[in-house]
Amino acid sequence: MEVRNVTIRIGGLKSALREAAEVMEKVKLGEKVTPKSSIGFESIDTLRKVLTPKRLELLKVIKEKLPDSIYELSKIVDRDLKSVTTDVKVLEEYWLVSLEKSEEGRMKVKPEVGFDKLNIEIALA
Repeated sequence: MEVRNVTIRIGGLKSALREAAEVMEKVKLGEKVTPKSSIGFESIDTLRKVLTPKRLELLKVIKEKLPDSIYELSKIVDRDLKSVTTDVKVLEEYWLVSLEKSEEGRMKVKPEVGFDKLNIEIALA
């Protein structure tokens, strides 16, 4: 099984613009550019606000237990449905969780995690 990674990049606008310029230069020179799965954050504080211990637990449980719905996920982690729903929506906003809607009987929203590892890169300059 192939391990799929998502890179979390922490750095300001300057770092993001520098990386974009490097990619554009490669394209201009006709070099191959490999697409990357990455999510950017302005600071470590912003990352901490998004990836709380409870949300990291949800990512792991979704990946390992494959719950059929957010309701089932809330039962697995023994948390109230409203809090789990809020956390899942935040993770979806940052593309860490995708939600699949199905209408088998009752409407269900199934959370999915499409990666195996999170890598964190911190720009120093």
